[in-house]
Amino acid sequence: MPGGYKAVLANYCYMVQRGKPAASMALQERYIEEASDFVDGYKLNAHVETLSEGWVTFWVYKYEHILEVIKSMPQAPKTAFDHWVLGKLFGYEEAAIAEFLFVKREHS
Repeated sequence: MPGGYKAVLANYCYMVQRGKPAASMALQERYIEEASDFVDGYKLNAHVETLSEGWVTFWVYKYEHILEVIKSMPQAPKTAFDHWVLGKLFGYEEAAIAEFLFVKREHS
């Protein structure tokens, strides 16, 4: 796995260890096993979803219940609820989510 991927993954693992519910990144399929082993070293969990041919969305999370939330998320959030849950999943504060939803509503 290239150093750039490792650096991003290490940063995500650090943030998840310190309270961020989950993090995700696009990853080439050929790096799944190495990335999973890397995440295991942090005593965290990984989940993989198909993104496109040869690519996956690689999720990092700590708590088992977060996997159910990840699997329930739509590919493209549409409603305020979708955006709120996604914001919480990525560790955003309520004020930041509200600001995003307000700006989104203004430009719709």
